[in-house]
Amino acid sequence: MAQGVVTLEIPERWFQGLDWAQTATLQEVIQLGIYQLKVRRALEMYQAGAGSLGHVAEKVGLSKRDLVREARTRGIEPPFDEQTVREEFGTWTPT
Repeated sequence: MAQGVVTLEIPERWFQGLDWAQTATLQEVIQLGIYQLKVRRALEMYQAGAGSLGHVAEKVGLSKRDLVREARTRGIEPPFDEQTVREEFGTWTPT
């Protein structure tokens, strides 16, 4: 992926209580925000029927494991049938 530079203007009040002058803090804030945005979008896609949790996780650049964990913390339980369980454990073979 090509890397570029993005310049943002962020109100200082958003960083009240943080050492916002430290580069590491700013990077952490941005990474957390992007992660949460990806989770929210993926779960919206999943609930709209755009595909399985694995499919929408891949679409937004998250691991399926992370998205399943995030879904469960929000009370979203994916349906599991015998085929899904076998796929998860690598024992499913199509008939």
